Amino acid sequence: MEPYLPPSNQGVFSIFWNLGLFAKFIVITLVVFSVISWAIIIKKFFDFRKVKKSNDALRAIFNSRTCVTELFSIVQEFPNSPLARLLTAAKKEHTLLLNLNNPNEHNLVLLNASESISKEIDIILEELEEKLGFLATCGSVAPFLGLLGTVWGILSAFLNVRHVPIVTLQTIAPGIADALVTTVVGLLVAIPAVIAYNYFIGQIKRFNTEMDVWQTEIMNDLRQILFSNSVNTSFLNK
Repeated sequence: MEPYLPPSNQGVFSIFWNLGLFAKFIVITLVVFSVISWAIIIKKFFDFRKVKKSNDALRAIFNSRTCVTELFSIVQEFPNSPLARLLTAAKKEHTLLLNLNNPNEHNLVLLNASESISKEIDIILEELEEKLGFLATCGSVAPFLGLLGTVWGILSAFLNVRHVPIVTLQTIAPGIADALVTTVVGLLVAIPAVIAYNYFIGQIKRFNTEMDVWQTEIMNDLRQILFSNSVNTSFLNK
C-alpha cells in the first residue's frame, strides 16, 4: 500500500472556488463590506490626522494670545482645524458687537455668539462622524453573516448524509469547510471595523472636549471686550 500523502496547501482562491454557492455569496458580501470599511478607515485616519495637526498648531498660538481677536486674521491658514471654524463663527458676532451702540443688546449678541459656536460644533461633529455608522454596522453584521454561513454549512453537511448508510469525513467535509471559512471571514471583517470605530469615536470625543474648552475661552474673551467697551463708553460719557 502506498503511503498517504496529504494534499499541498491550498491558496485563498482555491479555497474560495471549493466553497458552496451560498458560502461564496456570503464571502463575496463580506469582502465587499471589508473593502468599503477599509476605504473609510484609511480616509478617516488621514482626515483625523490633518485635524489633529491643525488643532495642535493653532492651539499653540491660541494659548499664547492676549485676546481672541488677534487670531481672527489667521484662521484661513488652518482650514482643517475645528478651532479655526469656531473662531470664524465668533468673528461674525464680534463684528456685530463692535457696531452696537445700545448696551442692552450686548447680552443678546453674546448669546447669539454662543449659539453660533455651538451650532458650528454640532456641524463639525456631524462631519467627523460621517460614514462611521457603516463601520459600526459592519462590525455588528459581519459576524452574523459569518454565523449564517456557519449554520448553513453545518445544515448542508447533515442534509448530505441523511440518506447515506455510512458517514465518512469526506462526506461532511464540504459543509464543515463552508462553515469554518465563512466564520473566519466574518471575524476578519468585523474585528478591524470595530477597532477602528472605537478609535475614531475616542478621537471625536477628544475633539469635542477641545472645542468645548475653546468655546468657553472664546466667550470669555468676547465678554472681556464687551466689558472694556462698556467701561470706555462710561468714561467718555462722564
